[in-house]
Parts: sequence; C-alpha cells; structure tokens
Amino acid sequence: MAFGAKILKKIVLILLVTLLTLPNLYGRWGWSSHRFINDKAVDYLPKSMSIFYENRDYLSDHSVDPDTDNDPGYYHYIDIDYYPEFFAGTLPHIWQDMVDLYGQGTMEDNGLIPWVIEWWLEELTMLIENEKWNEAMQIAAELGHYVADSHLALHLTLNYNGQLTNNYGIHSRYETQMVNPHLDEIAFPDSTAHYWESPIDSIFAYIEDIYPLVDLILEADDRAYQEDPNHNNTYYSMMWEDLGNTTIWSLNRAAVDLASIWYTAWVNAGPPRPEVLYIDEMQLPEHPEIITFPNPFNAEISFVINLDQTTNASLKIFDINGNLITTLIQSNFIPGEYTFHWNGTDRNGVKVSSGVYLMELNTSELRSVKKITLLK
Repeated sequence: MAFGAKILKKIVLILLVTLLTLPNLYGRWGWSSHRFINDKAVDYLPKSMSIFYENRDYLSDHSVDPDTDNDPGYYHYIDIDYYPEFFAGTLPHIWQDMVDLYGQGTMEDNGLIPWVIEWWLEELTMLIENEKWNEAMQIAAELGHYVADSHLALHLTLNYNGQLTNNYGIHSRYETQMVNPHLDEIAFPDSTAHYWESPIDSIFAYIEDIYPLVDLILEADDRAYQEDPNHNNTYYSMMWEDLGNTTIWSLNRAAVDLASIWYTAWVNAGPPRPEVLYIDEMQLPEHPEIITFPNPFNAEISFVINLDQTTNASLKIFDINGNLITTLIQSNFIPGEYTFHWNGTDRNGVKVSSGVYLMELNTSELRSVKKITLLK
C-alpha cells in the first residue's frame, strides 16, 4: 500500500505540474462561443459572398486556432482602462501615433487586439484580391477569434480576472461556465453587415460600447456570490438572470461586427469574385506567388516564392510612403521554390523602426505588393 500511495502521489504531482504549465487561456471566450460567433456571422453577409456560406463549418471549426498557435498572448486583449485618454475621448487609434505616445513595449504589456484585427483585415483583403481562398478562409476564421475576444468586456480591462476587486476567477465563470449552457437557446435578430470606411475607428467604437459591461459583470458576481459562495447552480442562475440579455447583445454585436469586417475586406478587394470552389479540409493550399510569415514579425520575416518559369525577379521593401528601404533580391531564376528573409534593416544594415512596410515582388509575369508589419 505504501508503494501504491507513492505512485499515486507522483501521478497527482505530474498532473498538477502539467496543469500549471498549460498556456493561459482564461483570457478568451470559451471555444463554444468562438465557434458560435463565427457561424452566426455568416448569416449577416450578402449572398454574393457565397464562399463564406459554403465554408461555414470551416470558419466555425477554425475560429479557435489562435488559442493554440504561437502568436503572443497580447494579441487577444487590450487593457483600455490603462489609458486615461480613452475616458477623455482623445486616445489615438493609429498604430504609429500610439507607439509615439506610449512606446511599443507599454502597448504590448496592455494588449494589441485593435491593431491585430486591423492587420488581419488587411491580410484578408489581399488574399481575397488574389483569390487565395484557402488562406483567406483561414485568416477569416482567425479574424473571428480576435473580433470575438474584443467583444468580451473582461478582455478590455486591467481587472481582467477580478483580481483587483476580490472577484478572482470571474473571467472563466462568466465567459465559459455561465455562457455555454445557454448557447443553444440563443437566437439573434435579423441584421446585415456594413462597410467600414475606417476599420480601426469602428473597432474602437465598439470597444467603447462593450467596456461598460465590466462593472455590470463584477456587480452581478458580487450579488450571486453572496447567495452562493461555492459557485453552484444558484450562483450561475443568478448570473444569467442578471447578465443574460447583455451577454446575448455582446455576442450578437460580435457576429455583426465580424460580418462587417469580412464584408469590408471583400469590398476593398475589388469587384465581386468569380465562382469559387468549396474548400476541402484535406485539400493542400495552392501555392501562391509569395507567402510571408510571420506577419506581423519581430526579428525576421520570411518570403517563400514559387516560380513556374524562368524569369527575372526582384524583391524590395518600401516604407509606407513608397521610399525604398532595401532590395532583397534582383536576379534571374529558374522554376522552383525560393525562400528569402528580411531582418528589419535598411540597405545600410541599420535597423528600421516599428511600423507598416510594403513588400513588392516583380517578375516578368506579375507584380505583387503586400503589407508587412514590424513589431519590436
């Protein structure tokens, strides 16, 4: 028995260590809610965006991918109440303006989700424009994740888990345990996607609408805790009675805003797309002319180019004003796949500042321009 007890103790210890070293996922809607939002967003799109309807399951299933990839945790939130300018109505929305005011390190400490959504929208636009449908559906699904995260009030506050007000653990209780049992009951009203002239301004506009729910959630938690401090059925019944309507509203707002972001990318990509094929989950992505990863990047970005014939090719980096930063390649190439890297330096080897840059690929057959974002 003593030997068995030792073995059991070791197993328990291993399980505890495993749990403590898992990625921190408390700062996100539950996976069921992410899938739910992506699925419902499709209903708000015009029928001309048929590929989104045809790939509804893909968009829903892959909505949770950002919770398991290698992107930084600060992509999932913004502590908007860290910034006094938010309450004064003077907070800059433009990335470089915020970097100039607070510095990128401070911004990363307090989350980057508004700009992540803006970057992913730009990426989606270019993929649709170039009819790279496999990659477009993946980015659209991941966009849904970040849009959903930014419609959860507890993603918008320094007090994200109630740790500052003696409501510790509220994040998981609210976003998962309270919501999940009711998802099948929720019916959204009719609505439609809208084109966003300034996506970053629209993102901050809905953040302003969602943020006041922080106090409502904490106050409801206090009331329910007084009746049921063990967080059993009475607690969750009271929470849903207090917060059900506002939670449904925020879920619905997330779906409508996500549809608007998808629609904005579609419109910005140009004329209505021709008929496209259903994307098979097992189908390998077709080779685009150029793939960039990671984007945004920190230390280095890679460019994978597929050339199907002998050609002269150049790969150049420009700043957002069109000034040449550096030329990565300019030579003749035979057919094949090539990988090149840029470490964020100019033609003199000097590190450039954070911001948005333009990658331009020119060959005898095509010209491709892609936005890339350097984060330091």
